Amino acid sequence: MSNNGNILGRISAFVTEKHRHLTWSFSLFFLLVFILLSIFVAQSAPMSFDLLVSSELQENQNRILDLAMRAISWLGTLWVAGTMVAAISILFLISGYRREAVFMFSTLLSGGLTYVLKIMVNRPRPTQDLINVLEQAHYQSFPSGHVLFYTAFFGSLMIIAVTSKILSVKTQVIITVSCLAMIVLCAVSRIYLGAHWFTDVIAGFCAGTLFLMITGTLYIRSKRKAEKAAEKKV
Repeated sequence: MSNNGNILGRISAFVTEKHRHLTWSFSLFFLLVFILLSIFVAQSAPMSFDLLVSSELQENQNRILDLAMRAISWLGTLWVAGTMVAAISILFLISGYRREAVFMFSTLLSGGLTYVLKIMVNRPRPTQDLINVLEQAHYQSFPSGHVLFYTAFFGSLMIIAVTSKILSVKTQVIITVSCLAMIVLCAVSRIYLGAHWFTDVIAGFCAGTLFLMITGTLYIRSKRKAEKAAEKKV
C-alpha cells in the first residue's frame, strides 16, 4: 500500500468504532471550553488577559502590518468568503470530485452557526477607549466569525488533502501547514485590528473545530464507504 493509502487508513481509523471514544473526548473538550468561555464573557467585562493580549499584539503597529492584517482578514468578509467557497466547490465539481465539492460547500453553514452563537451570547465589540480599533466590525463579538469560518474552510481543505490518494506526501504537508498558518494568522489579525478579544478567537476556533469534526467525519465515512464499494466491484 502507498504512503497516501497509509495516511488515509490512519485518519479513517480514527472515526471507526475502536477510536470513536477519542473523537467524542475531543468534541467534549472543545464544547466544554466554548461553554465556559460563553458563560464568562456573558457575565463580565473583558478579562485581564483579553486586554493583555490585545495590548501586546498592538504594541508595534505600523502601516505594513496594518495592511497585512487587513489582507488576511479580507478573505473572511461575507462576499469574499462566499465567492471563495463557491469557486472551489465548482472547481471540485467540474473536476469530477462531487463529494469534495459538497464538503467544501458545507462550510457556508458555519456562517449560520456564527450568527446564532453571536445572538445567544450578545457580547459587545472592543471599543476605542480600551484598545486601538482599526476595523469597525458589525454584529456581536463572540465568537469570532472569521476564525470560525477559517477553521471550517481551511480545515476542510486540510482533510481533503490528507485523505487524498493522488497527492504526494510533500504536497499534503505543504497544504496542511499553509492551512494551519491561515487559521492562526486570522486569529492574530482579528485581535490586531481590534475587531475581537482573545477569548472571541479562541471560542471561534473551538466552534469551528466542532463544526469541522462533524462535517469531516461525515466526509471521511462517505469516502471510505465509496472506496469499499468500488473495491467490491473489482
